[in-house]
Formats: sequence, structure tokens, C-alpha cells
Amino acid sequence: MRSINIRFGKKIISKIACFFIIFWGLNPTDAISQSEPGYEIGFIPASISEIDVAFPLMEKWKISGQVDVQLVTQGAYSNSNPYAYVQRFVVRPWLIYSGFKHMKFYVGYARNKKYEIEEAGNPEILERRLILMGTYMQKMPKGSLFEQVRFETKFFDDKNGIKRIIPRLRGRFGVNHYLNQGDNPIFLSHNISYYTEIMFKFASKDYAPDRFDILRQSVYYSAGLTDNLTVLTGIIAQMQLRSNGSQFDVYYGPTIALKWNFQPKIRETFDMVNSGND
Repeated sequence: MRSINIRFGKKIISKIACFFIIFWGLNPTDAISQSEPGYEIGFIPASISEIDVAFPLMEKWKISGQVDVQLVTQGAYSNSNPYAYVQRFVVRPWLIYSGFKHMKFYVGYARNKKYEIEEAGNPEILERRLILMGTYMQKMPKGSLFEQVRFETKFFDDKNGIKRIIPRLRGRFGVNHYLNQGDNPIFLSHNISYYTEIMFKFASKDYAPDRFDILRQSVYYSAGLTDNLTVLTGIIAQMQLRSNGSQFDVYYGPTIALKWNFQPKIRETFDMVNSGND
């Protein structure tokens, strides 16, 4: 068992190292290039636009709700326009429990409508997800740290019409830096934030031979436009292993989100911001 775990760990480390070498060392305009033996790399520009609405439900029990609506677009290996194709449209409601200090627990459902993009090899799929998630925040003098663990199960029919049920485990670590506020600020309680996230899938071997799924990096700026409305803008880069086990897709591009809180909020840090180009 120990030797199996060591081999598995070496494979993951190798793939993570490969991501950083490729992303920082290669020109993304090279559509497909060879990485380590047996793997190919494709670069795909993408964009993410999201609107979130958060509202109280049962204040006595510290239960609130949120609904996210997300649109993901992308280019292809030979198309550098991140808005060339609609990749997916997502609707995602949440129930949120905030009864513990520094911790939040989420139960969610997501309906992902994925559209066919022939040039990128993406089939049309309707995917549903059930999600359990927890976030822990540690306050710092001028910011915060947050760790997030998410377990989700994906339900869909693949391109061959076979029903698939795929559990996935995700872990995220992020940092929020609170920026200084001027005397007459245009934006309220603004932040610079970044996170790293890794995902593992547990699919049958006939669908996907590897457990590694996605490694994701994101850097973004967020600020309050009013006491209720917050904006986020940033960039994302991620490496995803396709189900064939030999093709890595590196997505990169802009992301923007708006969040409306029915209850005014002093600071919104987007610790659970969702990046859906997977």
C-alpha cells in the first residue's frame, strides 16, 4: 500500500511541476506542444462571468441562501479569442450555515449546460452536481487566510450516451490582502486576493484512468461599489487532464463577478468564488 501511495504522489507532483514549467516557460500561442513523454499540452483562452445573489433565510439559525448564475466562454487550440464560443451556462443554488466562528458550511446543487465546441473537442452534455463544502477563515492583521474543502458528485451522460456518476474532491487555499482606504474612496473595502486549488476525480477506469483532474490558480481584485453590491475582476490559469489521460488543457483568461447581498456587508472577499471552465 505504501509503494502505491508513493507512486501516486510522484505522479501528482510530476503533473503539478509540469503545469508550472509549461505555464511560465512556454508561449500560450503554441496551440499544442509536447511536455513530458506521453503527454500533450493544449492552450485554450477562456473567460468567466458570474452574478451571485445572497439573501437571509433563517437568521435565528444562521442559515442563508445564495444563487449563482455563471457563463463560461472559451477559444480553442487555434483561436485566441476567449469569447469565441459559449462553453457552459451554470445555475447553482446554495444553503449556507454560519453558526460556527470562522467557519461556513454549504450544501449546493449545480445545473451545468455544456455546449458542443467541435474545434476544442467538447461534446454537448447536461451535467448536474450535488455539493458539500466547508470554508475556514483565519483573520490576519491586514487580511485573512482561508481553506476550503469541497466534495461533489457529478451526474451526466457522456458523449457515448453512458450514464456517469463521478465523485470529485477539491481543496483550496487562499489569501486576502485588505487594501488601505482613502479619505474619499471610490470603492469600499477593497482587496487583492489569490488562491490555489487542486481537484481529484474518482471515475471508473474505463472513463478516466487518472485521479488527478485540475490544478487552478487565480488572482483577483474585489471591492464594494455600494454597501450591497461587490465586484470582482481578475485572471485565472488552470491545467486540466482530459479523461483520455494523455492530454492536458491549460485554460487562461479574465474572470469577472458581481455579488448582491440583500443584507449590507462591510467586506466581501469572494472566498467561495467559483471558476467553472472545467
